[in-house]
Amino acid sequence: MAKSEKIKGNAITKLFEELITYKTSLKMSLLNSDFEQLTRITALADRHNELHFIIGTQEDFEHASAKAAPWRIRFEFTGRDHIEYGFTTIGGEIHGNRTFVKMPRVVERNQRRKLFRINAPAGTKLCLTLGGIRPELEVINLSIGGSLAALVQTNSEVKGSPLFADNYFLKDAELIFPAEIMRHPIKISAIQIKRMKMNTERERYEVALEFYEIDQSEQQKLTDLIYRLQRQYLRKRLPLDI
Repeated sequence: MAKSEKIKGNAITKLFEELITYKTSLKMSLLNSDFEQLTRITALADRHNELHFIIGTQEDFEHASAKAAPWRIRFEFTGRDHIEYGFTTIGGEIHGNRTFVKMPRVVERNQRRKLFRINAPAGTKLCLTLGGIRPELEVINLSIGGSLAALVQTNSEVKGSPLFADNYFLKDAELIFPAEIMRHPIKISAIQIKRMKMNTERERYEVALEFYEIDQSEQQKLTDLIYRLQRQYLRKRLPLDI
């Protein structure tokens, strides 16, 4: 599932400045042609009283764009937040080894919510059921489809050895958040352990797991919560319009 948002105004300039700083690669496609290449934004410039961004000129693009006027160019890239962005521009000019492209009015941000992971709020726990043991995991990061968590509490008998094997299934787990985030736990019918290994630096086991089976109503609660936390993170990092 993907959720599309629109970035506008000065937030676009801030985003492009970040692309320049981190030398982010963009896929560039000249619409109505078969031309496609990777490029980078090297600078922003005011041209003819309009803000433009500058990319390097390649001979192939110069030939392809000569047959298309005005230019309609699609740009796509993955941000440092691992979210996909895209925008379409109309018009531009080539001057020597630099191509000036008009800034877009809108940049789309497409959040693939099942794949997007956020750092879990401090104090988030995952309680499992394993025979007579009730292991408690500290949730490190979280997505709609699963989690990375650390084993922080168990009995002394199993503290120094792994509790699970890869692909192990557990039933009746609970995802517990701090009260200010969510008052009631989210119940997960079945979890599959995808990977468990010792973090020697922190001296603890870390577990990658998938929410294998979850009731639809619990899934919706988790989806709503993840999306709310996601939006808080993204707005703090890059407002949609500033």
